Amino acid sequence: MGSSASKAPPVNSRETQKTVLEDKKAPNPPVEKANSNGTSENNNQIESALENKPKPAVEAKRKENGGHVTNNRYERPKTSKERVQMRREKTIVPKEKPPKLRRERTGMMKREKTMGLTRQKTTINDKSLKGKKVMTKSLIQEGVTSSSIKSGVNAILMGNLTVDLPPTAKIVRIFTSSTFKDTEKERNMWMTDAYPKIKLFCQNLGYEFQVVDMRWGVRNESVDEHNGTEMCLREVQQCQRLSTGPNFISLLSHRYGYRNLPRLIEATEFERLVEAVESGPKKILTKWYKRDENAVPPVYALTQISKFLPDFLSTDAQKKRAATNQFWDENDIMQDALEMAANQVLGPEEAEKYVVSVTEKETQMGILETADPKSHCLWFKRTIKGIEDLKPETIVSHYIDSTGSEEKWRKNRSLLKELCENKIPKVLPAKNICRYEIEWRQGINTDYPDHRKYLSRMTSDFTNRMISMIKEAVAERARAESGGSLVQEITNHTSFCKAKLENFHGREKAQERIRQYLKDGSCEILAVHGSSGSGKTTLMAKAVEIATTLKSTAVAFRFVGTTPGSSNITALLESLTRQITLIYQEDLKVSEELRELVEQFEHVLHYACAERPLVVMIDSLDQLDQANNARNLFWLPQHLPPYVKFIVSTLEEDVYECFPNLKGFLSPENLFSIPKLPTHDASGIVDHLLKRKDRCLTKRQREIILKAFEKCPLPLYLKMSLDEACRWNSFSPESETVLEKTIRESIDALFKRLEKSHGVLMMSRSMGYLTVARNGLSESELEDILSCDDDVLNDVYQYWKPPLRRLPPLLMARLRTDLQQYLVERGADNVTVTSWYHRQFAEAAQARYSPADKVKFLHSQLAEFFDGKWADGKKKPYKDKDGKENEEERHVMSQPLMYGNTYNHRKLNNLPYHLIHSKNVAALKEKCLCNYEFLQHKLLATSCREVIDDFDLARRTFPNEKVLDLIGEACQLSEDDIIYDPLMFPSQMIDRLMNEKSVEKFVEECKACSHPHIRPNQEVLIKPGGQLRHAMAGHRAPLKSMDLRRDGKVAVTCCEIGDDEIRTWDVVRGKLIRTYDGLGNHPFSVHFVNNDTFILINYIDIIKAINELGDVMYQIQPRFNRHSLVVGGAKNTWLGVFQGQEVELYDAKTGELKHTVANKNMDGLSFGTDGDTAVLAYNRHCCNYDGSENFMVVTDSEQQHISVFSLKQKTFVCTVQVFTKPANGDTYTVDAIAISADERHVCYCDCFTNDLHIADINTLKDIKVHKGEGEDYTLNYHVSKDGKSLYCVSNRDVLIWDLKTGKRKYTLEHSCNVTDARTVDFRTMVTITEDKVVYLWDMTRPEKRGHKDKFNIGHNVWNIITLPNTRYVAALFKRSSEHTTDFGLIVYDLVDKKIVRQANIMETPGVFELIDDEHVLLNMGSNKIKIVNLNTMTVVHTFQGKIPHSKDPQVNVINDHQKIVTTTKGRTHLKVYDINHEDTECIIPSPVPDESIQKICTNNKSLKVAALTDYKKIIVFDIQTKSAKVITAVNVKVSELAEAVAVAPSGDSIVITGTKSFKIYDEVTEETLGYIWNSKTGKLVAELHDKEYQENYVLKENQRGLSISVDDVMFITDTLFLTSDDDYIMRVWDINSGVLIKRLKGHESNIEMFSITDGPIFASYGCWEEENAIKLWSTETLDCIASFKLDCAFGKLQLCKDGLTFVTTEVNPSRIIHWKLHGVEEVVDLSKQHEKFGGKVLEVDLDLQAVEDYEDDPNDPDTDIDLDDDEDVDAVDDDDDDEENI
Repeated sequence: MGSSASKAPPVNSRETQKTVLEDKKAPNPPVEKANSNGTSENNNQIESALENKPKPAVEAKRKENGGHVTNNRYERPKTSKERVQMRREKTIVPKEKPPKLRRERTGMMKREKTMGLTRQKTTINDKSLKGKKVMTKSLIQEGVTSSSIKSGVNAILMGNLTVDLPPTAKIVRIFTSSTFKDTEKERNMWMTDAYPKIKLFCQNLGYEFQVVDMRWGVRNESVDEHNGTEMCLREVQQCQRLSTGPNFISLLSHRYGYRNLPRLIEATEFERLVEAVESGPKKILTKWYKRDENAVPPVYALTQISKFLPDFLSTDAQKKRAATNQFWDENDIMQDALEMAANQVLGPEEAEKYVVSVTEKETQMGILETADPKSHCLWFKRTIKGIEDLKPETIVSHYIDSTGSEEKWRKNRSLLKELCENKIPKVLPAKNICRYEIEWRQGINTDYPDHRKYLSRMTSDFTNRMISMIKEAVAERARAESGGSLVQEITNHTSFCKAKLENFHGREKAQERIRQYLKDGSCEILAVHGSSGSGKTTLMAKAVEIATTLKSTAVAFRFVGTTPGSSNITALLESLTRQITLIYQEDLKVSEELRELVEQFEHVLHYACAERPLVVMIDSLDQLDQANNARNLFWLPQHLPPYVKFIVSTLEEDVYECFPNLKGFLSPENLFSIPKLPTHDASGIVDHLLKRKDRCLTKRQREIILKAFEKCPLPLYLKMSLDEACRWNSFSPESETVLEKTIRESIDALFKRLEKSHGVLMMSRSMGYLTVARNGLSESELEDILSCDDDVLNDVYQYWKPPLRRLPPLLMARLRTDLQQYLVERGADNVTVTSWYHRQFAEAAQARYSPADKVKFLHSQLAEFFDGKWADGKKKPYKDKDGKENEEERHVMSQPLMYGNTYNHRKLNNLPYHLIHSKNVAALKEKCLCNYEFLQHKLLATSCREVIDDFDLARRTFPNEKVLDLIGEACQLSEDDIIYDPLMFPSQMIDRLMNEKSVEKFVEECKACSHPHIRPNQEVLIKPGGQLRHAMAGHRAPLKSMDLRRDGKVAVTCCEIGDDEIRTWDVVRGKLIRTYDGLGNHPFSVHFVNNDTFILINYIDIIKAINELGDVMYQIQPRFNRHSLVVGGAKNTWLGVFQGQEVELYDAKTGELKHTVANKNMDGLSFGTDGDTAVLAYNRHCCNYDGSENFMVVTDSEQQHISVFSLKQKTFVCTVQVFTKPANGDTYTVDAIAISADERHVCYCDCFTNDLHIADINTLKDIKVHKGEGEDYTLNYHVSKDGKSLYCVSNRDVLIWDLKTGKRKYTLEHSCNVTDARTVDFRTMVTITEDKVVYLWDMTRPEKRGHKDKFNIGHNVWNIITLPNTRYVAALFKRSSEHTTDFGLIVYDLVDKKIVRQANIMETPGVFELIDDEHVLLNMGSNKIKIVNLNTMTVVHTFQGKIPHSKDPQVNVINDHQKIVTTTKGRTHLKVYDINHEDTECIIPSPVPDESIQKICTNNKSLKVAALTDYKKIIVFDIQTKSAKVITAVNVKVSELAEAVAVAPSGDSIVITGTKSFKIYDEVTEETLGYIWNSKTGKLVAELHDKEYQENYVLKENQRGLSISVDDVMFITDTLFLTSDDDYIMRVWDINSGVLIKRLKGHESNIEMFSITDGPIFASYGCWEEENAIKLWSTETLDCIASFKLDCAFGKLQLCKDGLTFVTTEVNPSRIIHWKLHGVEEVVDLSKQHEKFGGKVLEVDLDLQAVEDYEDDPNDPDTDIDLDDDEDVDAVDDDDDDEENI
């Protein structure tokens, strides 16, 4: 390669130095002899036993590598460019995806290494070692004990539908049973004082607390239908079914309670009773009770009150009162008659239902008939002394039966006594009965202290007993629960499936198709599809039942959207993968990251075998959350393994995306459309459902249903019609037996009926709130919201005064009962919420209850709830029904940002949404988007993308809000940083928004945050409001290629090795559109083609075209991997694959090969790439020239020739070598190329001279050459649409050329090297760089640099030392870029941010070491070391002799012992100086005098020195004894010692590193490990071997080259030290034992470490461009304290001597920046430090090279010969060259 290739792109000095060291040290790596067969006998036995399962990953990998070393550290990349190069050179393409970062509980990020797809059972050589242990381990991880496996848990995992299901809801739900008026004070006090505490307690346990109190809020509509008692008993059952712990609380006292008329009486029994009744009452009974033949068996039904007394529901109070009185009079007559007749005709037990009160019925069900009242029931028994002896009066009758017929109330007292003294105590333990005795005070009167004390005590007892019972029940449930969350999830779906099967009937053809699929040999998925309401879900439930009947078959099924774990793709795949893993008793660590989950899910399907086939079913793909492009269906396997069947269902409409995607990869025969429901099936369904409900229809009524179904033959319509028909009686008139014609009309009719039953306002508001809610509402949320809606409450309270201003629970219970079959419980924000199950219900509710004029109000009410505006005791003002103003507490749920340790996801996700939609921008800013606490909690609880989406919606809704723009844009710029560590948020916001007046309050909130965070004392980040608008994160590796759609609205990107995803981005809104995964490995380039309808992906070995949904439209297989792909033609309709000496032209629409054209001028040349950047161009704008010729231009593989191809003529126009060899022998290469807009010219350049050549397209002769700049590094030419400009990337800038004048300008400065840039209008520019972020620029905005230049001190800070007085640092710097001798030594004041001392010197010293607070050690070209006083800037000591001539002289200061150590002039021995004496103290001879010392390592606390020789030996010098010992590779038992060495503070131990080979599961890997060497005994103490992680990396092919090899070693205390390793983990080791203490995770690239031994913190820096992050760690806890991700790399980093702060240097501008740790108890205040360098600023010229320095000292004991003395002149020249590049 010529000069262009030899000119590497600029990299930071850190990378350059490292590369030089790599080149010097890298001998040929050792290679182990390959195994002859690469396998073992045991493995073959295992494979034989598992012939139907996939080969383990280890086996495949071993065969690929042929037994060679697979983890050679010399091949591992150190920089991003080396990683790219390594990828290009490798011939084996790894198939495994890299690990994904996950968040630790602290909010920090950590990398979890999974065992990937490797099956442990097949990778262990001896299968017998595993056996049942594997199963036990897997099941223990899931919480499944061996005993539970033998019971129902295994059946649940297998998909069995007949097993008894355990409860799954995490709810504590209590039914409070009492009479009404006498317990009002108790119940009210519980509501105000007890329930909130219990609710908070439950929330902290992850449970929801619900109270059912049916004693108030009974509307006349409920009484009208006589269903109150049934509803009460149904609620008791619901509490018993759902509640964990207590479920029934009785307040039974002295009142027996109301006795109700039965709503239904069996016909035979009623007729017997009527016969025993006198004529008067009989007439009334036969008036109200009507025989209903539609009941099975027939019944007499109590007629609705309003049928006979319409005024019962009148709004006229007087009429209503008269009707009510009349009914209750007749009710009493009927009740007395039935009771009397029952006692005469029926036996005592049968007659009881006509005698006992509703309260006793509740008690019977809740206490007397329950299995374990001790665990679930409490009775708070209040006794009022002497109440039985009080005279009957109104107030007394409220507390004891005492009015009316004496016979009746005495009987009530008798029944009550029996219940309280005999029945309840027999079953309820005494400790579950809390007894209270009080005096009569005209009722319960809080004016009396004893009654206040009683209420307080009872409330306290209730609270404590409840909490105790809940705690015990939750603990017991945790002990008894089998399978943990997974079995709960499966149980929920099993329960849902069984419920759907109850309504299934018929569908024989559909059942047969499913049976046929389950038995045939198809290896494709079966997709069931149909329109909304066609019965897909019910059919899928039946399919599950069919599959479970197959012998030994395991069935894993999910009904998407019905549970929290099935609503999003990550949770869905995780639960399915875990279930299948358990079914087959495999040991797979299931990932939580989607990318790995997709692979693992496909992998576990291979577990299926002939003995245990597998069926997977997923219903309602269209219900999946759209996050992560779930409906793209990239996660579905396109080909199934043997013994696996897979059925899915979805809606057909394109808007839901799923069905079009399924059609893209399934054959037509596997797309099963649900057939129209046959009439005979419909008739059978009618019979089936009626039988289940014990109903029948008259012949006429049945004909009505079937005729209506013929006009709308959908199962949902049939179900709704039957639901309506079940309300019909045999005596219903024809006017009441009419059905609607469509589903929508049926829904509207249902809503209308419910409005009549529940009230229009109650119905409209409750359904309105439910419909506009972001993701549904929980039952308790809706009740709270309605309790704050005074319109609803005034309507509810129209005829009575409530005890509390809340919605009566009874109303919600009635509404839930009437709607429950059309609602579904699903997961949202870690809560079970209710939402519409059928879309048609949601659409109908939206149109009816949330029209445009009501939406704002509904959202505002929801916003107030999620804000907690009326919670925590706040009283809400209101006007009652009479217009009187008042205020009352509503006792609604508190809405803190966190409940204990749990984030309040409901508030975090819903509050901003509803504030935006309610158009309340002031509250939105105050409470959410300009509120630091809110944003920080949301970032920790959810993700940065969620926050940015909030800002995106808000900014579009409120386009003129500058504050939202600034903070929103700052979040977008910091997206990648916040994803890296959400706790970095305040640091990022403070820096980006500093000096912005409009957000000062927000910045101050960030500064006041309580958690530790790092802040610089100067601005370091890009500011919002400038040209950079968005920094779009999401990729996980450096970006490689990008293209922009023709309209400029969408960009597509791909990455280098490590991320195979293709992503599209919304350029207008700055957000991710889609992620395409699983298409191939290592995309090389991406292009929009075929008029932007397809994305073309060029992989190394294949080319694929996909549509917007990710369907593969076609693929092209190039003949060679080294090909060049060019797209062109009108609207990019041609694809040119240049390979060998020809081009293949493909139609971009079909992928069909149309032409193959050879280039006859390619003598000895070939097309294609060498794996480097494809140098090619194509006409992007030829569609603007009607009839014009189109071209493609491309270089040869050596990048020296350009070929022009005519698309019109289908021939090569010319091939020309555009660069010839210059005199120096180097050859330039074509590194950027483009076709002009008019297609007359080709523009090209090399990246060495960067000259812009404009050549004729037909001849390639230069017409014009514009001179470039040698400092540029030009890549990727693009020509503007108008043809006037050419733009490209150069280093960190975008460079724009004026093609006419040749003028050039730089723009859009980046923080790292730019890879490509694209624009269509020079208004918006999209760029990609060597990091992972896609940048979006607004070129119409002015550049905004902030205040960086304010503290610029020169051209570059070369080196820096922190002083003991931490106010100051000493530094070496270069003042300007214009002179090679313009250097300086400075003291910089970190408080005043200015230079206070400066000495101008002629060159940069090679030695720069701290002596004390006022002195530093330096050397210059004379190789003399000198001590300089920083205050006076004068030389105070010149030491005897010289040090070796070297660019990196080895001179260390041991401050604690006042020693300076270096090598002798020839680098053979160790030379020691005392700091206070200029003469050499001693020279310690080397035991290996024929080897040169390359590196010396010291520790400030020790007089031991470790030196590494050029032959990789380590010499340990003891300054105290003046002796030395050698450590060789043989001593340590390694193949070679490595460079990383560290001396322990005690000096007794040395940590060294060495390379050795390991054999792991027949894999040979090479690692550089650490070793502890005892320098006293001369023995090896320990090998530092993280075997667990080493095995992980061997078993899992990792693309990033992860290994445990050690890069560096550093002590942080006297006994603890760190290693930074090649898996981007720092490991903490104990020096005395070699024990691994902790792995410090979180970095994503190579790590540099910084420490002051025994300091409170140490620092680390992830130094690759894609990370560029500093982390601070606690020395005591070894936890990460804080981190900071920079926009651009810094120069140097040094910890300050205070151990709590640090300084960095920066280039362009050149600055010294001081960083503090904030959010801790004591923040360092440098201004309190003594001003040691105060007074007048001093600047002097300092000559460090006196004439006598060059003379030899005859008394110098150093007689060693410096071998580099003869090269002094050349070395100085080299230094000058280096200085020019600083």
